[in-house]
Amino acid sequence: MSMPPPSYPPQPPHHQPGGYPGGGQWPPVPPAPAPAPLNAFAVVALVTSLVCLAPLGLVFGIVALRQISRRGERGKGLAVAGLSVSGAVLLLAAVLVPALDLKVWTVPARDDAGEVVREGWTTIDALETGDCFTPDDKLPEKDSPSLFDSGVRVTPCDQPHRAELYASFTLTGEEFPGRERIAALAWPRCAERFLDYSLDPAAFGRLQTYYFHPDERGWLSGRRTVLCWVGRPGTARLDHSVRNDGADLTPAQHTFLTALKPLNVGSVLRPANGPRDDLAGATAWAERMAEAQAESIGLLAEAELPGAQRPTEQLVAELEAGLPFWRQAAEASDADTFLGHLRSVDEHTGAAHARRIRELLELPVPGAGGDQVRYGTRQVRAGDGTAGRRNLTGPGPDVTS
Repeated sequence: MSMPPPSYPPQPPHHQPGGYPGGGQWPPVPPAPAPAPLNAFAVVALVTSLVCLAPLGLVFGIVALRQISRRGERGKGLAVAGLSVSGAVLLLAAVLVPALDLKVWTVPARDDAGEVVREGWTTIDALETGDCFTPDDKLPEKDSPSLFDSGVRVTPCDQPHRAELYASFTLTGEEFPGRERIAALAWPRCAERFLDYSLDPAAFGRLQTYYFHPDERGWLSGRRTVLCWVGRPGTARLDHSVRNDGADLTPAQHTFLTALKPLNVGSVLRPANGPRDDLAGATAWAERMAEAQAESIGLLAEAELPGAQRPTEQLVAELEAGLPFWRQAAEASDADTFLGHLRSVDEHTGAAHARRIRELLELPVPGAGGDQVRYGTRQVRAGDGTAGRRNLTGPGPDVTS
């Protein structure tokens, strides 16, 4: 019996998957070579240059390039970028630092008594009574930034400095009282408190009192403090403290200076405007001067000043002779009459006798030719806003000494 032919074409012979008819196996493909390692110094160089550590970035960049060249490592671009940024920062610093006069902000060091023993920088509102300081650059003028936020260099008082803080006090009230009202309050308080701080101002030559006070923006932010400070007129500097509370004085020296204090306090409170501009203010001041001179006369008459009794009696006599002219000035009806009485007062100051007493008591004597210490008061506004200054008194009055 014959078999019928298949109904489908014959299949080709079976081969193993992946092979080719009549062919052998291919060799395996070798793995790709590992990348060169990234140089760590190259990364560090870029990072340090970006975080303002330019000197380190420069050093790390140079080290990275040397290692990359020797070891065949990657990171040359990072190292070059780090070098470029570091170099640019250092170049910019070399140009800007001298122009900007940048300072290192270090806190002043104090001893156990609170006195500054190493200079440093702080803000005006952080000053303490007795601190000797120099304002940053110069005192701001009108429309300058807030003074209380300005920097001052605080130094030991035996080093050259511009100013010495001698008192502070706090103003009251919710609403800002205005610049003129603050001036009217601050000026006499600062003047009087200086004579509490320095019993013998004649010992230090010409001085000028100043004060910082808050402006309107500072007032609204809660600032109420007035800071009183003293310095030389103009830009002259001090090289010692002007504090003299009497602790180092002999009993006779202390007695003499205390007797003159009422007269000195009255003198520094001379009004800003003369009698032609403000006769009422001038006559009121003359009345206070009459009271102050009478008080000083009484204290001097009772003072025991061994070795200086004779010039003390002469000083009392001169002041008694001048006292009626103060009282007449207080009642003057016009400026010319007032000034005439003041000229008569000037003839009876007793300055020569006062100098002789100072010599005998071994107190510092005012300069030759009868030069006496002059006082005035300046104000400097301070706070969260503008700052300014003006001379409130013009040339200050002579302080009898």
